[in-house]
Amino acid sequence: MNYLRDLGFDEKTIELLNENLPQEVLNILNEKEELVTSNISYLKGLGVTNYVDAFVKFYSMFLLDSNKFDEIFSKYDSEDLVIKLEKNVAIMEYL
Repeated sequence: MNYLRDLGFDEKTIELLNENLPQEVLNILNEKEELVTSNISYLKGLGVTNYVDAFVKFYSMFLLDSNKFDEIFSKYDSEDLVIKLEKNVAIMEYL
């Protein structure tokens, strides 16, 4: 999961993920590095600043096909979505 460093994740967060996620999930996240990177970059491109929190809480969403991931977020006004995500990242569960 070292690629997360390049995406702005700090060492402590990466360590917590490595310690708390099942090995099978860690393997998948490592295997799907390009996909996870693409989806995180999409959120960053929208202007979401708490994307790390979003990933920590909803890592499985970041394994969705990039087109499906984009579809989930493109249904909403991006400025409004960014504001809502920054107030409460838990809304991702309902998108």
